[in-house]
Amino acid sequence: MIHWLADTLIATSVLMALVLLAREPVRRQFGAAAAYGLWLIPALRLMMPPLTTTIERVVPSAQPLRLLLPQSSQPSIIPAVGRSLIEQAGGWQSLAILAWLIGAAVMLLCGLLMYWRQRRQVLRDSTPLTCLGNIRIVRSTAIRGPVAFGIFDRVIALPIDFEDSYDAQERRLALDHELAHHRSGDLIVGQFAHAFLCLQWFNPLAWVSHSAFRFDQEAACDARVLAKVNCEDRGAYARAIAKAASGGALLFAGALDRPRTLHRRLASMLTTPNRGRRIAGKTLIGLAAAAALPLTASHATDFVDVPAANDATAIPVAAAAPTASRAPAETTSAVATASPNDEADAGLPVPDLKGVTLGKDDVAFFADDTVLIDQRRKRLEQLTAAQRARLRAVILKSQREQVQERAELPHRLAEAQLEADRARSGELRREFMRDREDLRRDLAEVDTEAAELRAGGEDPEKRKAEIRRDLRELEARDIDKEVREAIQDNDPAKIMAELYAEEHQMARMLRMLDRLDRR
Repeated sequence: MIHWLADTLIATSVLMALVLLAREPVRRQFGAAAAYGLWLIPALRLMMPPLTTTIERVVPSAQPLRLLLPQSSQPSIIPAVGRSLIEQAGGWQSLAILAWLIGAAVMLLCGLLMYWRQRRQVLRDSTPLTCLGNIRIVRSTAIRGPVAFGIFDRVIALPIDFEDSYDAQERRLALDHELAHHRSGDLIVGQFAHAFLCLQWFNPLAWVSHSAFRFDQEAACDARVLAKVNCEDRGAYARAIAKAASGGALLFAGALDRPRTLHRRLASMLTTPNRGRRIAGKTLIGLAAAAALPLTASHATDFVDVPAANDATAIPVAAAAPTASRAPAETTSAVATASPNDEADAGLPVPDLKGVTLGKDDVAFFADDTVLIDQRRKRLEQLTAAQRARLRAVILKSQREQVQERAELPHRLAEAQLEADRARSGELRREFMRDREDLRRDLAEVDTEAAELRAGGEDPEKRKAEIRRDLRELEARDIDKEVREAIQDNDPAKIMAELYAEEHQMARMLRMLDRLDRR
């Protein structure tokens, strides 16, 4: 989640900066509507989900969760590590997300309250004039210029001196402007833009972009009105804008009342691209969006677990350190050395633990709640009282060790994420290429250094044979497979799932041991 949010913040900031730079040239070449349409690109990027890559990983259906060893004669008890308040709250990432959400919610709520207060103030002393479809037109003393607002209850409010200050032609064009806001959906888009700003309330670039967006929206509305009028009406429309520019406008509203941008809006009205340029501008926006969104998209990996075909290939997830009391010879005895009669006594096959060796006192258990004890695999009900006591002791010791694992989990997950990102970035492939080039260079240098090697008592041909062997082993590696495995093994979700599974497995086995002991 935090990585997607960070990627989205960076990508939308970059796109907003590019739009701020491009909007004026685009307006001059393709018109105000094209400049207004550019803001669709960062908005789409904000709502764009991550591009997901699906990777299948094989998991054994009866995977041992933990290799448990008996307590040594001098056990080392790991004390519980108290977590700080920040860790208890979920870490810095969780606190940052919480602060972001609180800030966005407060700003959104304040904006809605401000809008309803302004709307109530405008309508409180208003006088109804007429209706155009489902759009009410009222006269109000609370405003100084025409303003359009409302999505469900759509309203155009006119100042109290509208008939006296504007001639008939100016009044018609001013009403056309406000009707264009309603009919083109500008007010709905304005609400989405405010929500976009709330989500990036901490980003100064978002505030600058929102102000520029509001100007481009008004300029695009001007262009829609002027596209339907003659030269004489253009002058009247400019006068209407100049007369209306005397005060502030409502939040979430479209208005002629923008005094600070009056000069720029009048200059924008002088740009009248032909129909071909307008179509070219829309095509340009579509192409820019099609290129920018995939290039700035976040990437995620979706792992699909595929059960292994053979349960006997299960591997222990973790192993405790060998006990100090056991001799080295005992630690090298493999489980596979158990006799066939031993397996028949337990009635369960002993799996191949792929090189993991167990002594005769070691204990391991599996996801099906069977136990490997005394080099035999048994069900819990097959254990003797002494074996149950041994199993209980090592489970309790392992639970104490998990307290330390819990304390180190944030650091472990951060390291795992770095390793996974390193694999995704291609660093493993680059290291492979560098190692291969180094071996090839070393092989080429042996001939030039042959005399020095012989003087030092080393056979150049033997040295070349060793380098060729290393090179063959390197080139035999499946680097693509190694990259996939590095991403899979360092998946934070997988690490968390394994830890939770171990905890639940041990708790369940303790409950089963309690029931057996009570019999």
